[in-house]
Amino acid sequence: MKKKREKYALSDIRKQLTKNGYLPNDEIVMAAYGALHGVPLLVESDPGQGKTSLALAMGQAFGLSVLRVQFYEGLTADKILYDYNYQRQLLSIQAIQSTLAKNLDGKTINEAMDVAKTIDFYGKDFLIRRLVLESIWGEQRYVLLFDEVDKASEELEYTLLEFLDDFSLSIPQYGTVKAKEGMEPVVVLTSNNYRDLSDALKRRCNYLYLPRKTKEEIMEILKMKAEASPTIIEGVASCLYQLQSLCLKQIPSISEGITWAGYLQKLMD
Repeated sequence: MKKKREKYALSDIRKQLTKNGYLPNDEIVMAAYGALHGVPLLVESDPGQGKTSLALAMGQAFGLSVLRVQFYEGLTADKILYDYNYQRQLLSIQAIQSTLAKNLDGKTINEAMDVAKTIDFYGKDFLIRRLVLESIWGEQRYVLLFDEVDKASEELEYTLLEFLDDFSLSIPQYGTVKAKEGMEPVVVLTSNNYRDLSDALKRRCNYLYLPRKTKEEIMEILKMKAEASPTIIEGVASCLYQLQSLCLKQIPSISEGITWAGYLQKLMD
């Protein structure tokens, strides 16, 4: 029997994200709703505005393990999609070499090729499950986080399109692997606008932009996350908010503010 994907109400999403320390507005709740119901979500913002935290909070909120793929320059498809265990293939060939030689003795080339075809060195046992393959082949549902996908090459970006289309991977010499119905991963992609992503990728995703936080939003997050007094929280929130207006190469993140508030509280104790 096919397993139906669990349905999530908007009110439950808001409640669970808040309960797990993420303060969502209406746009975030709608974006999370789409991701939980099978539509990949692309989240863009300046660094430190809560993109990665959203994916982690969704995993915590709904009891889903998070598989995090961190993108960087030079990353290749075999490190994130799948690979073959070539050492195991070689050892298997060596193990059956003598038996294979006996079976091929006296056979024609065509007969020998027919025997060779019966030996599957590209089966499931020889596949290495990288995180993308694991997300659709595992026995549980995952949150799959593609973090800072804008740092990947365009070639690597295009290898994700089939997966983003219908949660499947076409593996040469093996076949197509597709997520079981109801077990499709919750896919979140984040970007800091290091480079423009392709229209092909964007078409396959819902889009969410996280603007810089207001002072009130920063205070609410610090109240939820920081173990500090109201005075310290207000001071740190004011500082973070004012720093956003300066021409800094990178503004301090909310997570850094949480750490600052904790340190200041320890100094005051």
